[in-house]
Amino acid sequence: MSGWLLIALTVLSAVVVAKLILKKYNAIFVFFASGLVILMAASVLTGTPILGKATLGNVALDAFGFLTQTFKSSIAGIGSLIMVVTGYATYMKHTQASTKLAYMATMHLGGIRNKYLILAAFYLTGMALKLVLTSQASLAVLMLATVFPVLMALGIRPITGASVLALLCLDYGPNDGSSLFMSTVAKLNPVEMFLHYQARVALCIILVTAVLIPVYYHYMDQKDAEEGHSPVKAPEPVSNPAVPGFYVLLPLIPLIIVFADYFIPSTKIDVITANFIGFAITFLIEFIRRSDRAAIPQDMAVILKGMADVFVSVVSIIISASVFAQGIKILGGITIFTNWISGMQGAVLLIMIILTVITYLFAIIMGSGAAPFFAFGPLTPAIAAKLGVPTMTILLPMELATSIGRASSPVCGALIAIAGTAGLEPIVLAKRTAPLLFVMLVVNIAASYFFTMM
Repeated sequence: MSGWLLIALTVLSAVVVAKLILKKYNAIFVFFASGLVILMAASVLTGTPILGKATLGNVALDAFGFLTQTFKSSIAGIGSLIMVVTGYATYMKHTQASTKLAYMATMHLGGIRNKYLILAAFYLTGMALKLVLTSQASLAVLMLATVFPVLMALGIRPITGASVLALLCLDYGPNDGSSLFMSTVAKLNPVEMFLHYQARVALCIILVTAVLIPVYYHYMDQKDAEEGHSPVKAPEPVSNPAVPGFYVLLPLIPLIIVFADYFIPSTKIDVITANFIGFAITFLIEFIRRSDRAAIPQDMAVILKGMADVFVSVVSIIISASVFAQGIKILGGITIFTNWISGMQGAVLLIMIILTVITYLFAIIMGSGAAPFFAFGPLTPAIAAKLGVPTMTILLPMELATSIGRASSPVCGALIAIAGTAGLEPIVLAKRTAPLLFVMLVVNIAASYFFTMM
């Protein structure tokens, strides 16, 4: 079959999926339905068996057989990782340990006189917390409760404070769901992946953004003042959570363990085990500290509820997006396009930019970073092999771009929550944050290319 036709079908498939999602169809359903259709059509058009030699008898059965395989492998692998990590984060929120960490990490910002430098300091502090509080939505809720009122009391305009809060979006660190998925695709240890690749690029993005924050928001506040925009009434500050100060260490336990294990050859502790150890330590501390000890075992329901919620919102997307990705892979349009331009000068950078922008745009459309990354991420090892470059060269900018794109989306849950607290329309907040997010995207591509190719 003509390569041009397969490329056209690949593009058409992506466009149709994007259009359905824009029309508010459930993304999980769209990925499942379109994935099954594309799988069967691609197998018939290209003659590529979906299950290889392990066929169930015909193309239709093989498509559902692949769905079964994907469900089993995802639940046993990356799905269980994300569920346990999220369960621990939910428990930290329930015990108010993560709230205590956020409060104490930012309580000294008021000592900085220049309010625009306060914003930069807040951003740097928030991005440090993002290593531990991996969910953008969870971090946003904590910051809205602890830091946002403080910013308002310091004379920072609601739209400015909310916009900086929306910039706390990068998904990075060895305990983050997207990062764990990336390490699985790239076949790297999560800590190795973070230290050798992701941390360097993320640091470049964070530092450039921190430098630009005072300049950009000073300019925007002046512009708003000239146009006569009045500030929105700020919420009242909240009190320091009533838990001991050492509780700030509890959310750090899994992160400390996985880092320590990486540098201690005699131990072999994975991310799930590190989180289970964190559960045990926290349960023990809660049992010693609290007087209502009989109620402590009921906290398991909180943990399991957090796991169930992330299964619906993330793990199900992994499964459905994997079916879509396999259909695109068998269809072969991306591979054919890569083969055509692989001999061109600057082909690696060109393909990196194309795939990064695709995932970035899908993240804006969907308001989710997980869905586009889990859909297109698995295609990168074959593309990188054809180009003769490390998988991380293609994969890393895509992973970071999806979190940047999500923060650019007016349908992103975290952005909606932030905008609601600040008394703004989500689209207004998205427009205010967009210029800095675009700069973050550009720095992401440049730094990813430099650190993985040089």
